[in-house]
Amino acid sequence: MAYTVKEMWASSTNYGSQRSTGDIKYIVIHYTGNDGDTAVNNGKYFQGANRKASAHYFVDDSTVVHSVPDNRIAWSVGGSKYNNNGGRLYGVAKNANTLNIELCDDYRNGSVKATDATINNALTLTRELMKKYNVPIGNVIRHYDVNGKRCPAYWVNDSLWESEFHNRLTQASHPDGLSDTKDADGNWYYYKNDKVDTGVTTVAQNKNGWWYVKNGKVDFSANTVAKNNNGWWHIVNGKVDFNSNTIAKNENGWWKITNGKVDFNYNGLAKNQNGWWYLKDGKVDFDYTGLAKNNNGIWYVRNGKVDFDYSGNASCKISKGKLVI
Repeated sequence: MAYTVKEMWASSTNYGSQRSTGDIKYIVIHYTGNDGDTAVNNGKYFQGANRKASAHYFVDDSTVVHSVPDNRIAWSVGGSKYNNNGGRLYGVAKNANTLNIELCDDYRNGSVKATDATINNALTLTRELMKKYNVPIGNVIRHYDVNGKRCPAYWVNDSLWESEFHNRLTQASHPDGLSDTKDADGNWYYYKNDKVDTGVTTVAQNKNGWWYVKNGKVDFSANTVAKNNNGWWHIVNGKVDFNSNTIAKNENGWWKITNGKVDFNYNGLAKNQNGWWYLKDGKVDFDYTGLAKNNNGIWYVRNGKVDFDYSGNASCKISKGKLVI
């Protein structure tokens, strides 16, 4: 889902003078380098006086903190040039003509790095700012590109920077369909044109299986029978149960499930945890009272269900001398 934006303005002692937003030519990506920090905690820190640094935005898994107004100069990329292969835009990209985005980090795989959710949020924010201020993709850069500082440290490697962030700016952060990864709130969403499609209710697949999507969101509480273009499916805790061979219900009735799918060709007796039932065209026929047959014998059915307590007479139909069940 979309992140929440919070305005937590830094102390005026931490950033510079006013500028025209027309001066914004570059968007610079940074990392905080702190294990497990948050956008809000960074926002609070820079509300303190005389920090001698600042950034316009801080991003984490669920929140973007706007810390310095876009029309003010943040102190983010100043300082001397490092003696390394970085700093290709030293003296060109400056505090005065940049917007600066800090990614909050976690400790994973033995090093500090932003989570996938944080990176996705940063991609979305960067795209929005690119569009707002007409910044071309070639001018989305790293702090490393300005003066050689190893920031973000995990993207000093050019190929990782391109594959994990920069190249993705021209791609949808979420391809159409059910996302393969959960959002920050722990849910899977169905996307169209990079937005949650709340008009979709279906059974959809991601790399983790087939799921019941209700109003664009996987419903993990669903225990029902639901459809997609391939048929009707038995849903258990939000997921298609392909091992299911039973009778299950939805708002339209009770249905014969074979290997997770409604079998509309089924006629006869079948069972679930509630007993044995008479089905016609895959659906329990609660109007049926009479005899029915399966491999175990001939049974008396009352109102769609085998009545094991019944003893007595039952009417039957004969056709061409043969009992019709």
